[in-house]
Amino acid sequence: MQPALGLLVYAEHPLKKIAEITRVAEDSGYRYLWYADVRLAREIWLGLSVMAAHSSRILVGPGVTDPYTRHPAVTAAAIATFDELTGGRAVLGLGVGGNSMKELGIEQKLPVAALRETVEIVRALLSGKRITRAGKVITINDGQLTFTPMRSTMPIYFATHGMQVANLAGQIADGVQVANTLAPAAFDKYLAQIDGGIAKAGRTPDAVDIGIKLEACISDDDEAALRVMQKRIATRVAKQYPHWGYMEETGVKVPQAYVDIVASGRTKLTDEEAKLFPIEVVETMAVGGNWERVAARLAAVLSPRVTHITLQPQVVPGQDVNDVVTAFARKVMSRVGSLRAEAAKLRA
Repeated sequence: MQPALGLLVYAEHPLKKIAEITRVAEDSGYRYLWYADVRLAREIWLGLSVMAAHSSRILVGPGVTDPYTRHPAVTAAAIATFDELTGGRAVLGLGVGGNSMKELGIEQKLPVAALRETVEIVRALLSGKRITRAGKVITINDGQLTFTPMRSTMPIYFATHGMQVANLAGQIADGVQVANTLAPAAFDKYLAQIDGGIAKAGRTPDAVDIGIKLEACISDDDEAALRVMQKRIATRVAKQYPHWGYMEETGVKVPQAYVDIVASGRTKLTDEEAKLFPIEVVETMAVGGNWERVAARLAAVLSPRVTHITLQPQVVPGQDVNDVVTAFARKVMSRVGSLRAEAAKLRA
């Protein structure tokens, strides 16, 4: 069975471009459309409203919001209101907030507990309950929505590269997106955590929609596409320093020269500095190249348990992001399906 497709859009695009991307995604057969909640960037609920206004079928939601910059009760009210706007197409994506909280002076305290408490509060409020609780991270006193949501339940997805959050997803989430992990051995470690959470909660094995978040640059110029992804991944990993526990857990190693630059506090890398981050490591986290190369790579590494793929598109200079959006849906995934079917026949 072919995985469902999702598209993650970041806030760097003007709202008019968001409208255009939305139409292209829906016409290309994407099932999910996510808009990132980025501090000090274009406001998430305005971006999501543009997406809602320019679509009619695709499921739409924050990908992801967090428990720290927005109280879960505020998120519950927002997603319930947004569900009205979309006619029941809203889906809620949650994460621990990435690495850009320092500008706001916010401490990401006890992230696993914060996510658990967020899910409990959101679900209680959507179901019409009045709640009071003092959690490890989040407090709510006699809180209840002042309106009746269109739906009393809503799909909740986690996005993560953390093992503990993957385990929590198995326990309580409807779906999970494992971020930037293509190496089969590494992905299997996340699956083990998800399965452990499912077993702990006594859920059925198919209770969680298991996906990957994939960054991809698709261009006929293989080298240019790979360089874009190298710079992108090298910069992203630099911003995460020193929180590299997930790389240690999945066996990812980077050269000491790169570590030294990042440890000095540098996060804006030059092109030459980014080249210190090995291409072979980049390709354990992301894909780049012409559509046939990208398809072959995905077909070779994609776990049969992946039920959805969320694309975060990257572009070479001068390329339109919609070129990547359409190529991934109409060319890459079609070829991935064919290659996987051929491989299955050979194994039979």
